[in-house]
Amino acid sequence: MSDEDEIIEQTTFVADGVEYNVGDIIPIRVTPNGTYTNEEVVRVYCQVCGAEYVGPIREAGGFLGGHECYHRWEMLLATLPEA
Repeated sequence: MSDEDEIIEQTTFVADGVEYNVGDIIPIRVTPNGTYTNEEVVRVYCQVCGAEYVGPIREAGGFLGGHECYHRWEMLLATLPEA
């Protein structure tokens, strides 16, 4: 990382025009997939690549699961002989 690189630490999430901080509870959140109530805003990161996510706990699970799946595939490719 060079001196010009900037690390951005996001600790807020906006839902329906309301800003929430990590640890806050979103009382109700309506999405095309359903309605979520009393959902905590969390901050998680991928242990492999360091990517971070701030938002509702439900979507944090998708972020982590997606990264786990991608990095497993990436590691599998690294073990295959080149064609």
